Amino acid sequence: MRDYLCNDTSNGAGLIENLTVIILIPGIIAGLYSFLQLRRIMKPWWIPYWILMWSLACIYFMGEEISWGQWYFQWDTPEGFSQLNSQNETNLHNMSSWLNQKPRALVELWIFVSGVILPIYRKFKQKQKQNTINWQYWFFPLSSILTTGVFFTIIRLADWFGSKDIHHLLGHSELRELCVALFLSLFLISFTIREKEFLP
Repeated sequence: MRDYLCNDTSNGAGLIENLTVIILIPGIIAGLYSFLQLRRIMKPWWIPYWILMWSLACIYFMGEEISWGQWYFQWDTPEGFSQLNSQNETNLHNMSSWLNQKPRALVELWIFVSGVILPIYRKFKQKQKQNTINWQYWFFPLSSILTTGVFFTIIRLADWFGSKDIHHLLGHSELRELCVALFLSLFLISFTIREKEFLP
């Protein structure tokens, strides 16, 4: 069952990979829209570019997840890619750890710190509502994303420390990527909510 969900050889992508792509799309649209809305009026000036950075990261994530369309359109991998790509696919993340494991580790650390630790800290230590002119209000995810961050953390811990059965059920990398996609998409969508409080 898990193999069917994670890998459908009929089109190269399983159910979970397709869900990952579907989940990322509204986040990308929301992030790019927020960037365009805020880039000329937002202070500090770098906040819109922070939103743009995550939007582009999600575009990269989505593109790599489907080998930039190869899974759907079934083209042959270009010779240059096939020589460098360990999976013979049209993507970059199978070529170097700098395009895969290292940035993934940073994103996962960001999710744990900003999506789990920080919301818990806010709940118990911070009583005053954040002001929209405060850069922290825009920099970090909203506390409402806590559930997604906790779910990702459970999946990550199952991968690291779970028994063989737990790892087989929850520790699969594709399920973890789905949780990352959900967190990032909600993070980007949340900027459209914040805009309503900021824009006149």
